[in-house]
Amino acid sequence: MKTASAALALPLVLPGAGREARAHASKRRYAVVGTGLRGIRMWGRELLQRHGRALDLVALVDRNGKRAEMARGFIKTEAPAFADFERMLTEARPDLVAVCTIDAYHADYIVEALDRGLEVITEKPMVIDAPQCQRVLDAAARHPGRLTVAFNYRYAPMHQKLKEVLVGMRETLGRVTSVDFNWYLDVSHGSDYFRRWHRRKDQSGSLWVHKATHHFDLVNWWLDAEPVSVFARGTIERYGRKGAYRHTHCRTCPHKAACPFFFDVTRDERLMMVYVANEREDGYLRDGCIFREDVDAYDTMSALVTYDSGVTMAYSLNAFMPFEGHRIAFNCERGRVEVRHFDVQPWQQNGSVECHVTTSFGSREAIEVPIGEGGHWGGDPVLHDRIFAPTPGPGYLRLPDARAGALSCLTGIAARLSCEQGREIRIADLVRMS
Repeated sequence: MKTASAALALPLVLPGAGREARAHASKRRYAVVGTGLRGIRMWGRELLQRHGRALDLVALVDRNGKRAEMARGFIKTEAPAFADFERMLTEARPDLVAVCTIDAYHADYIVEALDRGLEVITEKPMVIDAPQCQRVLDAAARHPGRLTVAFNYRYAPMHQKLKEVLVGMRETLGRVTSVDFNWYLDVSHGSDYFRRWHRRKDQSGSLWVHKATHHFDLVNWWLDAEPVSVFARGTIERYGRKGAYRHTHCRTCPHKAACPFFFDVTRDERLMMVYVANEREDGYLRDGCIFREDVDAYDTMSALVTYDSGVTMAYSLNAFMPFEGHRIAFNCERGRVEVRHFDVQPWQQNGSVECHVTTSFGSREAIEVPIGEGGHWGGDPVLHDRIFAPTPGPGYLRLPDARAGALSCLTGIAARLSCEQGREIRIADLVRMS
C-alpha cells in the first residue's frame, strides 16, 4: 500500500466555485481502489450509471499507471488517478472507499480508511487469513457501522426467494437439520482462476476463501447461524503440476495446439484493453498457464461445517466440471427444500433454476424462482440500491457488516487450515470476536 511512487501525473479534479461546487457538495465523494474489471465495471461505470446523481467519483488508485489511465477512459470520468493510497486520501478527500484489489491487500486498505474516519465497501473476501481478519475486526470495532462487505450473491432474486421460502415454510417444515451444498465451476470458468493470481494461496487464500466465501455467507444468512468448526479436505487434481506440459502464458505457448485449455485472450476486447495492453507495467499475464508449478490453490474441495444452531453442512467445490452451477438442499424435520441451478457463467443471463419443497408424508411443490437482470443473476444492481438508495424491507436485507465478512472468510480459512493440518479447526480458535 505504501509506495515510494508519486501520484500519477494526472490533473486533480476537485469541486470548483459556484454552481459546480454546490452540485458536487450534495454528492457522496468516493474512490475506487483497484482498476481491474470488477473495480471499473461494478464500482465504476455501472455504479455511476445507476446512482451518478448521488455519487461523485473523485479518485482511482492502482499501482499500474497505464491501467489506471485506461480506467478513466472506460468509466468516462475526469477523476484523477493515484499510485499511492495515502496520498489519495489526503488530496482527493473521499467520504467512501471501494476496495477491489487482489484479496491479500484488502486488510491494509480497509484498516487505513476506517482509521481515517471513512466509510468502506470491500469486495469479498474481506481478508484471506486470521491475522488480517483480527486487524479488520479490531478496526471495525473502533469505527462501528462504517464497513460493508459486498456480498452481491445475497441480493440475487433467486437467493432472496430461497430465503423467503425458508422463513415462510418454517412452521410447515420444522427446523433445518442439515444442508447439502455442491458448487460446480466448469472447465472455462474454473480454469480461469488458475490463469490468474487466484492460483496462489498467498494472494487469494485459495478458492476456499476467494470463491467459497460467497457460498459460506449465503448459508450463514439463509440459516441465520454462525459456523463453529470445519473439517475439510482439498487436493489439486487437474491444474498446476498435474499438467503434462506448461509454459508462462497461452499466447506464446508451444503446446497451444495440443492443450484443451488454450485460452486466446486476443479474442476478448475487454481483457485486451484492461490487462494485456498494460501488462508490461507489472508483469501480470491475464492468460497465464494453468499448469504453472506455483499453483497451490486446490481445485477439488469438500468440507463438513458445524453451526451454532446444531445444523451441519456437507459442502463441495469442484473447478473443472463439464457444466456450471450448483445444487443445495435444506433437510428439515418435516421435509426438504431443494434448488438446482445450472448456468454457463454467473454473469450471463441464461441457464435454468428449479426449486422444490417436499413435505414428509405429503406432496412435492415447485416454487417459481426468478433470475434477475444485471450482474451475478441480478445481485449487483440490487446491492447498489441497498447501499445507495435504501428502502424499507425485511431485516434480513440489511447490509453485510464486518462480522458477516469475518464469519464467511473464517469458514474458508478454517477449511484451508484443516486441509493443511489434517484436523478439525474451530472458528473460535482463529480470532477474538465480540
